[in-house]
Amino acid sequence: MNESFLRSIRDIAGDAYVTDAPAARFAYRQDASLFGGTDAAVIVRPGSTEDVSRIMALASRHGVPVVVRGGGSSIYGQPPGVPGKNLLLDMTRMNRVLSMNPQGMTVTAEAGIIMSRLQQACNRAGFYLFVPAAPVHTVSLGGWLSGAAGGGGIWWEIISITAVLPDGTVVRTGGGPGTHVRQTEAYSRIMGGPDLTGMFIGDGGSFGVKTEVTVRLLGLPAVTRASILVFRTLDNVLDLMARHVARVTPHPFDPLLVFGPGANELFSADGSSADMFTVMALMQGHTAAETDARRDAFAAIAAELGGEHTPELDALAGMMARAPDQESEMEMFGLGFFNGLGLAAWLPFNMPRPRMAEVYPRLVQWREDRIAEAERRGFECQARFEFMAPSDQCSVTGEVDAFFKDSTSPELRAFVRDMIRDYQEFTHELGLLDVYNQGMMSRLNAGCWSDGYRALYSSVKQALDPQHILNPGLWLDREPGSRSDTP
Repeated sequence: MNESFLRSIRDIAGDAYVTDAPAARFAYRQDASLFGGTDAAVIVRPGSTEDVSRIMALASRHGVPVVVRGGGSSIYGQPPGVPGKNLLLDMTRMNRVLSMNPQGMTVTAEAGIIMSRLQQACNRAGFYLFVPAAPVHTVSLGGWLSGAAGGGGIWWEIISITAVLPDGTVVRTGGGPGTHVRQTEAYSRIMGGPDLTGMFIGDGGSFGVKTEVTVRLLGLPAVTRASILVFRTLDNVLDLMARHVARVTPHPFDPLLVFGPGANELFSADGSSADMFTVMALMQGHTAAETDARRDAFAAIAAELGGEHTPELDALAGMMARAPDQESEMEMFGLGFFNGLGLAAWLPFNMPRPRMAEVYPRLVQWREDRIAEAERRGFECQARFEFMAPSDQCSVTGEVDAFFKDSTSPELRAFVRDMIRDYQEFTHELGLLDVYNQGMMSRLNAGCWSDGYRALYSSVKQALDPQHILNPGLWLDREPGSRSDTP
């Protein structure tokens, strides 16, 4: 990048928010994963949609590759772009709640806001923003929509997205100001035109830079109840899951969480939990009567299927119960918990619920075989963690993770990195899809696309980003200016 280009970027964002210092560039080559961040030539922290628009227009005119980064929480790395030549947009300066609409029950926030901060702002205003189990204290709203599970469970509630296209054009989707210039509020996702909001969800940041998002809210539930039971077989757990999602949707107020034998070993000093699944159902509601009724209905089904109570789990369920005058936030498993287990081999999965009985044991066995290989090489696995939950009526998401001792060993880090990649290749052979659409995972997913899907993606990408400057290397590897697509 020449000095004239850098001077123009500084004129847009301000000197304090632009740097090409080696120390800053080095920091952005790291992220939360073992696959690395982005090798950038210059870092920019835009402060508004207008900043992003002017930056993208300038990059487009000069053919400069742009990589977008939120909280840096992807476990598969960031888009590589063109190493050493990237303009990296750090979106975390754009972290404001722009408006809270109590009558319309929506919140509009900048896409760089960290999810826990947005959730807390909604709670203080008396509203509920569904945030599933994930690193809520590090992931940004825009990054979540771009790269994790098509929004990691909140995509149902997304009404409007403001995105800056690669040429700098600002687009606002959804029924509202973007599709009707006389309308002041975004209130519907599909009115006034096709549902182009979905195009920017789960795209990994391929089609545009998300700058603002409007989310539909619910009233903050005042009452929480829990039912926690032990099951001895996976079949009974899956039967319970099927009956649960047949009568309620786990989103947003009735999540069902299942912890496998490895997770249970962490909480059992004598190893007595090694052959069991712990099922935790949370019921959130607005009155004690309705919430108690849902808890009791679940408990009856669980008892019919052989669920066992223990004094310890009943006590925990009682601790999790919340009345209207009590504080609402409880974080069960934060990053601190997992960091204490060792170097993580994150092994997530996402699959159709009917396939769980067939596939899940194979995923666990694959992990055990790889742990045995690690032990032959002298690496020590000191913890396992299995977790699953119905995302909705159709699918299940979860993990079969392993944690290793001595996380500073370069050889161990390389082994775990290969383990993560090999596991995902194995799951893709089984027809599964992972929930993260960034870094290495985007290219692995794209390798399984049908010819028609690949052609559609390439056509849309070519139309919006003919120079391929936005997040090069995402999904299909193409250099800026290239027309070839390769997974």
